Amino acid sequence: MKQSITVLLFFGLGLMSSVKLYSASRYPVSPKDSLKSEQLIIVLTDHWNSIRAKLFCVEKKGGKWVTQFSFPVVVGDKGMTPDKSEGDLKAPSGIFDLGPAFGYADKKDATWIRMRYLQATDTLICVDDAGSRYYNQLIDTSSILPDWHSRELMHLKKIYYKWGIFVQYNFQPAAKGKGSCIFIHIWGNENEGTEGCTAMEEKNILKLLRWIQAEKNPKLVQYQIDEYKKIAAEYKLPDLGSTTF
Repeated sequence: MKQSITVLLFFGLGLMSSVKLYSASRYPVSPKDSLKSEQLIIVLTDHWNSIRAKLFCVEKKGGKWVTQFSFPVVVGDKGMTPDKSEGDLKAPSGIFDLGPAFGYADKKDATWIRMRYLQATDTLICVDDAGSRYYNQLIDTSSILPDWHSRELMHLKKIYYKWGIFVQYNFQPAAKGKGSCIFIHIWGNENEGTEGCTAMEEKNILKLLRWIQAEKNPKLVQYQIDEYKKIAAEYKLPDLGSTTF
């Protein structure tokens, strides 16, 4: 099972006929720009090829980054990379926008989530076929004819996608073959890596979802720890001190 997803919420703009495309804007970041964020999810590994990582939720208060909580997570089966490609079993490294949240629950039962929420129904898929016009997009198959040969089902028998957040990696525009369907979601266990996502215990993703707020422009900052230290000054990121994985 592929444990990643590209989820974009439907804003009602730019739709072609009756096609339902779920998408979200992506803010381009560079060392010259402020991240314009008040909440960061920072994921660090000790080695590029490690599946184990630590996640920190930090919030800007009084102009300073303050750690709110942290917990263990897993990343790709083959670790993390700044140069991801489709099917490489690695999580992307970099700084990414987040949203929407998604899950199996009906929207009326997820009103406690303070960001856009999308229900993962039986007709919702994420397209991981680079040859499709819908590559790296979340779509409702009830409204379109398929042009893909592979896809990720969003409503599973297992709990992996019971709760999750879409990571806006390789999105709008999507470069073909650079990876698709990347999520934050529930893990199988602490020894089970993903196909490119960042995964954790259900209780921890619920804690994260109760904390994160769309109006604070949350971002995922994901690096090997030595690389993180190199870019922390450029982006004015918090010093997380010594990290135990």
